Amino acid sequence: MMYGYGEQLEIVDKIPVKEGQGYNMNCPFCGGRKTFGIALRNGKKLWHCFKVSCGVRGSQDVGMSSTTILKRLNSIEGGPTKKLLPLPNILGEPSNYPAAIKYLEDNNAIRAYEEGLIKVRYSPAENRVLFFSNDEKGAVGRSIVGQIPKWKQYGSIEGLVKVGSGNTAVVVEDIPSACAIAVHTNYMGCALLGTVLSVLQKRQLMTFTNVIIALDKDARKKSLHLQSKIQGRVNTRVVFLEDDLKCLTGEQIRNLLR
Repeated sequence: MMYGYGEQLEIVDKIPVKEGQGYNMNCPFCGGRKTFGIALRNGKKLWHCFKVSCGVRGSQDVGMSSTTILKRLNSIEGGPTKKLLPLPNILGEPSNYPAAIKYLEDNNAIRAYEEGLIKVRYSPAENRVLFFSNDEKGAVGRSIVGQIPKWKQYGSIEGLVKVGSGNTAVVVEDIPSACAIAVHTNYMGCALLGTVLSVLQKRQLMTFTNVIIALDKDARKKSLHLQSKIQGRVNTRVVFLEDDLKCLTGEQIRNLLR
């Protein structure tokens, strides 16, 4: 028996399916076992029977729910939504843990911690030094015992993590590098926590008079791509690094950014 589009809709409308889901079932038209597929993708319900003798197939625009639309907007604004790790229950001052202090000293971040330019804590249970975001709603933790992953994110971090002050932003990948910028120059260190520029981070950079992009040596193409995103809206230049910023002396950093 051949079913018209209207007749198919009468039956398909009664089959519940959620956005992004799809499954196979017994065909409600020909009775074929597990031959009928139905899915909801991008606000469109799609269905068809794999059985050649049946021939039922079609699509219907049903729109997306407000929840789905909000999730998509959040994904575009700040990247795919992921489960947030809670902050460790026990956190101590790095000054009470020699291993934590040594990490901060070795990575040019000790002065920023001691001068209160950024909140830093230590998780003894995880052996990680935690650098907090500016609003302290989240933090990134660096393992000091070689654990994988090297870095972990806890809580919510939105936008740049800014260390220091000034009208010139130096865009770097990690917070220790931002700390080195803050204490050795008159610029503000701005950590991307990666090499991808979000919409919010782009807006934040527009508030500076000058922007210097100083990503790691292996991210040169990404540096130029990042520059293309903001060039023309704010004075921007790229500095190509041969060594990690947090491993340089203050004089070397100032000469590099001059």
